[in-house]
Amino acid sequence: MVKLDENKIKQEAREILDKFAKALEKVKEEPDFYVNRAEFEREEKSEVCKDKGFKQKLLENAGKKDNDFVIAEKGSWK
Repeated sequence: MVKLDENKIKQEAREILDKFAKALEKVKEEPDFYVNRAEFEREEKSEVCKDKGFKQKLLENAGKKDNDFVIAEKGSWK
């Protein structure tokens, strides 16, 4: 079994984190980007969406929904 030097590992980890922090300082933040649309919903154009039952099946299968929308939470699926 290989014996690891805990202090050496901590020192190397600290160096890696310091290098990463310096690299992040160079990254310029972009402003939040969003699009204002005249119409909120897109027109359904694909062959799949032309199937009138597709949307209904999708909504029936969704855990949480509100009228014609599926409600999802970022990071809740694991």
